[in-house]
Amino acid sequence: MTALLPYLLLDAILLIGAVVFLGSRLSFWHPATTYLLFHAYSFSVRAWQLFDGASPMYAENGAFDVIRPEEFQRALLLADVALAVFVAAAYYAHRRFEQAAHEPIRRRLINRAAVLMVAGLCLPAGFFVFLTSKAGGVAANALTETNYYTVMGMWPIGCLGLLIYLRGFRWYLLLPTALYLGLVAVQGYHRFMLVLPLVFLASYYLQARRRRWPGLPILCGALLVFLVLPRLKSIGQAVQAGDFNEAVQLVGDSFRSTKGLEGSSSEQFLDQYAGALTMADDYGKVYFGSTYLAIVTLPIPRSLWPAKPGLGDHTIEISTARRQYDREGRIITYLGESYLNFRYLGIVLLPALLGFFLTRWCLRATSGPLHRFDGYLYTVFAMAYVQLFRDGLLSIFVFTVVHNMPMLFAWILHALPGFAQRVVDPPPAHPLAQEDLTLGPPPGVAPGGPPPR
Repeated sequence: MTALLPYLLLDAILLIGAVVFLGSRLSFWHPATTYLLFHAYSFSVRAWQLFDGASPMYAENGAFDVIRPEEFQRALLLADVALAVFVAAAYYAHRRFEQAAHEPIRRRLINRAAVLMVAGLCLPAGFFVFLTSKAGGVAANALTETNYYTVMGMWPIGCLGLLIYLRGFRWYLLLPTALYLGLVAVQGYHRFMLVLPLVFLASYYLQARRRRWPGLPILCGALLVFLVLPRLKSIGQAVQAGDFNEAVQLVGDSFRSTKGLEGSSSEQFLDQYAGALTMADDYGKVYFGSTYLAIVTLPIPRSLWPAKPGLGDHTIEISTARRQYDREGRIITYLGESYLNFRYLGIVLLPALLGFFLTRWCLRATSGPLHRFDGYLYTVFAMAYVQLFRDGLLSIFVFTVVHNMPMLFAWILHALPGFAQRVVDPPPAHPLAQEDLTLGPPPGVAPGGPPPR
């Protein structure tokens, strides 16, 4: 697809320029880091594949409308505009934060009693639901037929992540964490239940050691997960069926070949996003932010309200007989969602807001000592940024608040007046800004008064 060459060159220049421009300010848990990786994987790599001769979506099926070159051109150009806006907004947030870096920051300490209470109640309940659901011994009733019961099976990793953030990587926390993630890895569905907790744990590990980037061991582990991940559903399904020889074969194939990858066609995010822009134009409706209102009805169980609005209703509405996004479970990325809501204004507005406010939160929450509730809360949300950019704005609440209710319970407790102790930490520009002075002055610092500059 030679028509993409000018757009591909522009995209490469912008992507490399963004990395150089923000490079000294980035970290593993920074929202711009996730955004750059999302853009590169979803748009840049796919555009290069198309230029190199890969077939666009629906090219092998004459019953559907293939994604045309001009659709790819517009989609890639708009993605580049969003990239530039997001990076500029993130840089502006850094400048604002640096201007106020000599002012102390008031933060909430993590309340140990609240963490232990939440974990003590949710951890055994979550493990019970997770194990009994797998065994098929769950009686049908008003609770078990709701998603509330389903997500209870995700409570253990939320509790363990909260305890690890409070206590550190203790063996008695790592053992059940490894057990849970091992069981999740072979469940045969929902790969995010493995990937997102690993991102959270890696972020906490680096923050605890005052390191911005992972070293070789973490990178090697990430490479192993990346190689196995495309076949993880098939591996889990083989294990569930008791076919361990097939599971071993699939694991071996992950390191030997890229052929036969399940879901390979479903991960053409540029194609799906490009097609959605045209479908939105053809449908004609501008949603003006109404797609985000589904968050209001999200807590109501569908068993009580079968016709309640869904998070993906807009995708169903714009689907056609020639592009059946609704039946195929396609995603349009947060940019496609922004275009549906506000057309070209949304391509600028949403990246600007996300780039500024997510970066601002990142800097404020992670510039101080570890045992602050805001730092924990940010790290939980940061692990889901890739889902936000890929699936849409509301997905960040689904993959954090909904799937990690122990975090939500702890958040509510820490928000109660007088429940969480508030402390004044040194300014971010201070040499000892990340020292926890609530534990007493560090070695070499006289008691009383702030640490010396």
